[in-house]
Amino acid sequence: MAELHPGIRRALDAGQYRENEMLALLAQALPAACRIYHGVSMSSVYGAMQRYGELDAVAVFPSGHLAVLEVKAGEVDLSERGIFKRYGGKEKNLAHQAHGQWQGLIGRLRDADLGEVRVSHFLLLPDFRVGQGTIGYPRERIIDASQLDQIGGLLAGACVHTPIASEALDRLHDFLTNRFAVVADAACRQGQRQAVTRRLSEGLATWVPRVHSPSGIYVVQATAGSGKTQLALALLKDADSRREHARYVCFNRPLADHIARLAPVRAEVATVDELGIAALRATGERPDFGNDATVFRRGFDALVAANVDVAPTLDLLIIDESQDLDGEWVEALWPRLKPGGRLYVLGDASQAIYRKASFELADATCIDCHDNFRSPQRIVETINLLGLTPVPVVARGPDTGELPDLHVHAPDDAGGLRQVERIVATLLQQGHTLADIAIVSFAGRRRSALLQRDTLGPWQLTRFTGHFDSAEAPLWSNGELLAESIYRFKGQSAPVVIVCEMDFDVLDEQRARLLFVAMTRAQSRLHLVMSSAAEQALAARLLLAAEPIAAAS
Repeated sequence: MAELHPGIRRALDAGQYRENEMLALLAQALPAACRIYHGVSMSSVYGAMQRYGELDAVAVFPSGHLAVLEVKAGEVDLSERGIFKRYGGKEKNLAHQAHGQWQGLIGRLRDADLGEVRVSHFLLLPDFRVGQGTIGYPRERIIDASQLDQIGGLLAGACVHTPIASEALDRLHDFLTNRFAVVADAACRQGQRQAVTRRLSEGLATWVPRVHSPSGIYVVQATAGSGKTQLALALLKDADSRREHARYVCFNRPLADHIARLAPVRAEVATVDELGIAALRATGERPDFGNDATVFRRGFDALVAANVDVAPTLDLLIIDESQDLDGEWVEALWPRLKPGGRLYVLGDASQAIYRKASFELADATCIDCHDNFRSPQRIVETINLLGLTPVPVVARGPDTGELPDLHVHAPDDAGGLRQVERIVATLLQQGHTLADIAIVSFAGRRRSALLQRDTLGPWQLTRFTGHFDSAEAPLWSNGELLAESIYRFKGQSAPVVIVCEMDFDVLDEQRARLLFVAMTRAQSRLHLVMSSAAEQALAARLLLAAEPIAAAS
């Protein structure tokens, strides 16, 4: 039985009921490899004029050739004048109508680069017996009441031609279903999505500064994508407008570089290690990063020692990524704050990937936020299904989005890098640019095969080389496709994130935090490329996360 597109509609009168019967008969008479389109709207342009019409039924054979049927149920005038049907007070010459339809369809097929498709036009008169054809309509192209049981063979016999290419057959079906061949402008959609997300996530930056803390100490525990970066920037800009001395400090160098590009010029932006090394240099020592494993610890000690002699100068101190810092670092930074100054400590325990001990600040005003505005709702739902956070994340983003795409790479595809290459090629075909894409390794930089490479397929990679220039700025390879580790990409995001080199047997809490960080980097699409063992570990985690739900129900 052939497929009918669309399904048969409910008949509103006797004529439609009879036409529906013919469609059902036609579907039964043709094999399953055929498709039948009915009620197909068609238009053609002749000069400045556009003409409209409708094809009653079009049977598409597997060879890619068409049998078009003009179905005329009920009263038809068969006379020496030809074949006519009356609509209200007007007569319509069916031979002229068929010729116009055939000519219009042939022209449209040629315009669509489907000129190799052959079209046979039939007149179906299910309520008449026709003795002979006319000069305007040959008998072999008329199927009457006596031939209904032969209709399948008659149509098939007229469509025996050399098959068209499979690619052309796909385009033919798209053509007949009025399916446009369009590619979404991914850059335009992404820009719109980012603008809406930014406006929504500004809520944290709007109401947190209005909260008053008697101690001047604020601890903000907010999930990924909640707007902590916007909050930090809003605080820095507000301090700058009042000519206050402000400093932003975090653990991660890429995040500090990102904030420095957006913050007011007068605001100080640094990592904790940079401040320590600056204090060490102030003592006259030249740090030896290559041979001294204790250099950063001694930098911390130098900063603590300098606090004894340095007067506090800061009106505002923001410490970000607090989950990655020891409490002693907060104690080392705090003395630089003036009496009456404001301290904001921003963090997210679910992103604690460095196994640091948690700490508390006495007299602090604590603010919790579990709202995620960055990630599409389907990604947040997946995070919650996997139980990656102690408290479920609330999806507040404007984009429903899609579930993460899971790819299990072949055993001989180390880290899934060949699979990643195929994903990037597909994304480019879909309208994304290389600038939209970030490839994030689940392995650390030293263990990652990706982050030791200069290229992936035909694309040059942009990656941290592990070296710094004389001003201690990180050196990057000169490429077009970003590759990073989860550790360094934390605090940043990209429209499309591909996580690769996921190879583990158990998704323990440490890996769960890594996966949470990785998944929340994606603003739009997320691809997870993993080994079969990692896939099984994810499945086991899903079952584990589902147990409390099943017990509660």
